[in-house]
Amino acid sequence: MESAPASEPLLRLRGVSKIYEAGEHAVVGLEGANLDIFPGDFLAVMGPSGSGKSTLMNILGCLDVPTSGTYEIKGTPVEKLSPEALAALRNREIGFIFQVFHLLPRYTAQRNVELPLLYAGVGREERARRALEALKSVGLEDRRSHLSNQLSGGQKQKVAIARALVNRPSLLLADEPTGNLDTKSGEELMEILRQLNAEGATIVVVTHDSTIARNAKRIVYIIDGRLVTPDEYRELRG
Repeated sequence: MESAPASEPLLRLRGVSKIYEAGEHAVVGLEGANLDIFPGDFLAVMGPSGSGKSTLMNILGCLDVPTSGTYEIKGTPVEKLSPEALAALRNREIGFIFQVFHLLPRYTAQRNVELPLLYAGVGREERARRALEALKSVGLEDRRSHLSNQLSGGQKQKVAIARALVNRPSLLLADEPTGNLDTKSGEELMEILRQLNAEGATIVVVTHDSTIARNAKRIVYIIDGRLVTPDEYRELRG
């Protein structure tokens, strides 16, 4: 996977805030976040429901832009990009793994994995080769011709991981990735993420589950839209 020079952060947030207008009131989704994520990191962002995890994930994933502050990917200031440039950056640099698999039910596993390459204008033979390579990396090459609605929940999530990998992104961003899985499938998923990280992938997992967070190399805590220390988190959580 491509990465920035080891001495420089892959992702850098400085004073990042996100304010949502809700009628006459303003809702703070994120407040003054400072965060560096380096190539090869495996970071868990942990917080309860409504803590700001989704807001932070949307900004990290270029699905939204800050109201104030700066966010850079490989030195590129995200907040200054046009919507088109933002979409291109997102497709090129970020692979998403969601709690909901977002697979097309009438497409095979391989075709689902090929979709990001199709949007990127990659030719048919190269798409097929890279999709099969990605499916092999999650141990699912033998299911490449199965329709997504013929797969188990764990297999669907592996297809989603393969799809996230296929563009060889700089960052894998996983939002509550085990939320719809049984315990065994969730453990298999986290083992895949640990192995990908060992091979050099930069991974951010957003979760409310301390068991999932402990798989990461480091954990940052968020509550009420603010990144806090572990002691502050425990105190605020009671």
